[in-house]
Amino acid sequence: MSHNLADLPKSEMDKINVDLAAGAVAFKERYNQPIVAEIVERGQPEHLREYFRERLAHHRAKKATLGKMEPEQPK
Repeated sequence: MSHNLADLPKSEMDKINVDLAAGAVAFKERYNQPIVAEIVERGQPEHLREYFRERLAHHRAKKATLGKMEPEQPK
C-alpha cells in the first residue's frame, strides 16, 4: 500500500479534501474565528456535500474530548 496521496484516485482525493474542509470549519468554530459552514459547504462538489455534513458533525463532536491550545505568551 502506497502512502503517497498523489497516487490515490480523484474520487478519494476529493473525499480527503472535503474532510479537510470540514475539519477546518470545526477548528475555526472552536476558536471563535469567523467562518460560515454553509458557504464552505457550497464550495464542495455537490455529490460530496452530504459527506461534508457528516464529517463536520464528526469533527464538532470530537471537540468535546479535546483540549484547547494556550494563547501564545508575549516575549
